[in-house]
Amino acid sequence: MTSVQEFFELSNRITLEYEAIVPLLRDPEVVKAARFLAELDALASQYDFKPVDIMTLLDPGRAAGLPAAIGQKIKGPSNRRSNAK
Repeated sequence: MTSVQEFFELSNRITLEYEAIVPLLRDPEVVKAARFLAELDALASQYDFKPVDIMTLLDPGRAAGLPAAIGQKIKGPSNRRSNAK
């Protein structure tokens, strides 16, 4: 398969996935969840939190159960504002 063929195949798959998700975007619960996640993401960025920090706050057991490599990948490099002066 050439890269052009692969591109068109992936493009078609994305189109099908998009068509499948559009009806869900009309569901009030999905809209509510999407808004919540967007706000949570904005606050996390504003206060320099990583996804693993939020998981630890919301569900410490699940966060503690993450394999070390995944937790480190999610957490990323630490650059808290309190460290930067």
